[in-house]
Amino acid sequence: MHKLRNRKSNKRNQNIAIICIALMFITIGFALISTTLAITSNSTIGKVTFDVHFENLSVSAGSMTAKTPATIDSSDPTKINFSLNMTSPGQYYEFTSDIVNKGTLNAKVNLVTVSGLTEDQKKYIKVSYKYVPGSTIKINDLLKSGETDKVKVRVEFLEDIDAEDLPGTDENLDLTFKTEFIQDDGTGKERDKSEVEVNILGQDMIGYMDNVASKYVTSSTGIYFGSAPSNSNGKGLYLRAGTENDEVPIFYFRGEVDNNHVLFGGFCWKIVRTTEKGGTKLIYDGVPNNNQCNNTGTASQIGVSKFNNSSLSLADVGYMYGTRYEYTSWDDTAYVYGSDVTYSNGTYTLKETSSGTIANIKNKHYTCKKTTNETCNTVYYVYSYYNGKAYAIALKNGEKLENIINNSFTNENDSEIKKTVDNWFKDNLLDQKNKLEDAVWCNDRSISSGGYLDDSDLTLNSGYSYLSGYKKIYVTYKPGLKDEEACPNKNDRFTVSDTTKGNGEITYPVGLITVDEVIVANGINGFGSKSYLYTGEYYWILSPYDFWADSYRVLFFNTTGGIAYNLPQQLRGVRPTIVLKNGTVATSGKGTASEPFVIS
Repeated sequence: MHKLRNRKSNKRNQNIAIICIALMFITIGFALISTTLAITSNSTIGKVTFDVHFENLSVSAGSMTAKTPATIDSSDPTKINFSLNMTSPGQYYEFTSDIVNKGTLNAKVNLVTVSGLTEDQKKYIKVSYKYVPGSTIKINDLLKSGETDKVKVRVEFLEDIDAEDLPGTDENLDLTFKTEFIQDDGTGKERDKSEVEVNILGQDMIGYMDNVASKYVTSSTGIYFGSAPSNSNGKGLYLRAGTENDEVPIFYFRGEVDNNHVLFGGFCWKIVRTTEKGGTKLIYDGVPNNNQCNNTGTASQIGVSKFNNSSLSLADVGYMYGTRYEYTSWDDTAYVYGSDVTYSNGTYTLKETSSGTIANIKNKHYTCKKTTNETCNTVYYVYSYYNGKAYAIALKNGEKLENIINNSFTNENDSEIKKTVDNWFKDNLLDQKNKLEDAVWCNDRSISSGGYLDDSDLTLNSGYSYLSGYKKIYVTYKPGLKDEEACPNKNDRFTVSDTTKGNGEITYPVGLITVDEVIVANGINGFGSKSYLYTGEYYWILSPYDFWADSYRVLFFNTTGGIAYNLPQQLRGVRPTIVLKNGTVATSGKGTASEPFVIS
């Protein structure tokens, strides 16, 4: 059967229903308090109230314009009313609201109903009514006096549907979302607020918030990414803190798991995480053996490759790169240095000059390599001082520091690793391209410290210029899975055609795993068997690391399960990553190595 999204040319000739959801209402009901309170003489009792209601309603960004926007009923704050005219597949309306208990009595859930859809209507309309960040509202859930829960309501006109499932006439739907609270009689149960339900590849799974204590996390602040996953520092499926209120929260697998195996396109994969668009990111894991995916070592990679052919230029850490400025060096001689330069008629002139060795001039990076003259046709930007030597880039024709960085990171040439990944994809998965998300692959080249910052102190940088990869694994321990958080510069967000989120510079929807993804899955210094990413082999990570005085380095996953760094011209394993589109459903399997999820 053809899918609706593939039949745009016929859409105008079909009787596509306008779905008029005339009146939806969400209510909080409660039973009357009938307990008799006996009061003896010489005793007093304070005011007893039962007050559970809605507060703080907020419509989610991206929601369609409602015919009547969702509002809390001013005369009865236990009700929320709204109405919609839904006319196009892909439309949705979503809002969140607090359920607060401002009474003096504890309350518990007595009834939960979501009604109003027939079985046929469920084929094209999806409704959900859950706690934020995503667990089901259950009978006997306790809401103590003074406490608040947040719920999310979402109504969606499904996109990937069969055209023949749509009704032939307009329909009015009266949907009811209802939670009835009654006074707790001692049987109410405190729910595990760290627990989150999620559907990945059509499979219902239980995950946990990663910033609180939970089943395999003992710290009250959640997972510590500086250490390996474990029974006390996280293993399983987690929701990344900071995305729980997003339209599509991000989930990731961590540590020793055996429910993230996938069989797709004739190859084995492992689920790494979900994306902001709701896609499922996979890392290559070899060729199946009797439909089983139990590979390790070199069998889990497509082969080996250099990242790039050299380590002498800033450009060499790029997945794609531009101009290669190779360094030059000299013994620390007493030259004239300037904090900046001007350029006119082919001549540079140093500004705010000082004379002396680098050890004395500190953060003045420009020099003509002369002892007295402050003008020259070629100027040198000194980015490193190490072991008595100056390391610099020669600049001509008016170039300055910003030109070095921008020109080096222009995406004009494919790296060796990109050629390897692209060629493999073209030969093996090209026929599956339409099933894949145009996701962001982050090659974060942002500079966090060191001599490529023009206000840095050359006497203190010890030869290094650090990229964000260094900062994440040695300073912050704070990985980012949202695209702009992980990769602040759009130029480093590699996409095929999405130029809103990314740069639109790559040909195929394939890349490599990033340092942020390794950190959440494995920790900074993971130990072999403690992470599903471990294969016993070295393999490349997409993230640059730092610039040594005379070389530039990239991160890779090492044989002990940790993150290491090396020169781009070294040979390391290659494990491509792809992202299955949101809505992809496994047709069979349990996610184990012996019974992987099968994507047809």
